[in-house]
Amino acid sequence: MLAVQQIGELFSSVQYALLGKLPVNLVTPITLHRILTDISFNLPENYMLAAGTKIQDVHVYYELVKVAFVGNAHGVQLVIRVPLKTAAQLFSLCKIIVFPMPLSPDSFLKYQSTTTSDWRWNSVTSRS
Repeated sequence: MLAVQQIGELFSSVQYALLGKLPVNLVTPITLHRILTDISFNLPENYMLAAGTKIQDVHVYYELVKVAFVGNAHGVQLVIRVPLKTAAQLFSLCKIIVFPMPLSPDSFLKYQSTTTSDWRWNSVTSRS
């Protein structure tokens, strides 16, 4: 009975991996952390793993990595595609545009900016 359960779990893991996701029961967090650490030591200069190599961050990679199976008559291999980033990609600056927010029935809060360093909130009263 145990063998049937193990085959069922393996079959479920393979189906999940065929969707491009890495199943936790196929590659445990400890094993994935070791794989990521080995990868990080062999990367070219200025390249790094997208979410670092800390053990507490390994769960992020279950969402980030993409997997595929490659097989032949002799066996099957699991290929894991790990996202990388360069030192130049460490920072992304974004400007958030906020729509007017109502404060009361006749006034609202409005975002106003004349320059990139002059961001402020203005309270505006609507005129009916």
